Amino acid sequence: GELFAIWRGLILAWDLGVRDIWCETDCHEAFILLKNDTSAANNDVTELIRRIQALMKRSWRVELSLIQRTANHVADALAKYAVVQNVHQVEWLIPNDDVKELLKHDFLD
Repeated sequence: GELFAIWRGLILAWDLGVRDIWCETDCHEAFILLKNDTSAANNDVTELIRRIQALMKRSWRVELSLIQRTANHVADALAKYAVVQNVHQVEWLIPNDDVKELLKHDFLD
């Protein structure tokens, strides 16, 4: 799920013309696979990793960082939202007010 979310987020950012991205993940395995050797990946995710790495090599700036799970209030809230609403994917071009407040909280932490 985390790798797919990173891939979709990068695609969306590219399509919107955003050329300076700071991508944070609290998934250690995804971070290691994207930053290092993909030989440890199983065949199910190898192609997705290659796609993400190809996106990251485009003519833009993409910073990938590993953060603590407790520092990612937005991701936590969105994951809970998906469970409660029973949805698999939600994309907002503009965050709603609840997400904006969580973003502020994450930024200040």
